[in-house]
Amino acid sequence: MNWGKFIGNIYQERRRSPGVRARPAFYDAATDSVINTAELRLNVRLPDSLRSLLSETDGVMDMMSIDGGEWFENMWLLWTVEELIERNEFYRDEMKQGVYKCDFMNLLVFADAGTDGNLFGFSLEKDRNCKPRVVCWDSITNEINVLASSLEEFLRGWLTGTISV
Repeated sequence: MNWGKFIGNIYQERRRSPGVRARPAFYDAATDSVINTAELRLNVRLPDSLRSLLSETDGVMDMMSIDGGEWFENMWLLWTVEELIERNEFYRDEMKQGVYKCDFMNLLVFADAGTDGNLFGFSLEKDRNCKPRVVCWDSITNEINVLASSLEEFLRGWLTGTISV
């Protein structure tokens, strides 16, 4: 799949408020070595969809412009591999210290919702493979809810507003 084209097309199709423009920012691809290091450090096997996306672009930033002004970074649509490692290690450490009740050892988070500490990710199977469906951890209720059956469905829904938290 061409992730840049897929995400770019969604941005072109979506509706925005008057005076607000948005576009994705893509980055140099993450190397297989970097992705493999992430899998080793986090003791997971990334889903093929996430591995493929990171192999095209190491993260996707939502860029915004208001009333024709300068473009600015709004929020990460998908973290870089480095951020993915740091955030997952952080939440796992915090869980071990009793800060969070969520079992982050069985969750791989890849982005946040930009509000209330909600995190998007994949649940892990016993063999440490990620399930393909995208879930959201609600930091207030400590519930994990399924949002989409795939990364593609999640990205389309999140960007068009048919998926929200």
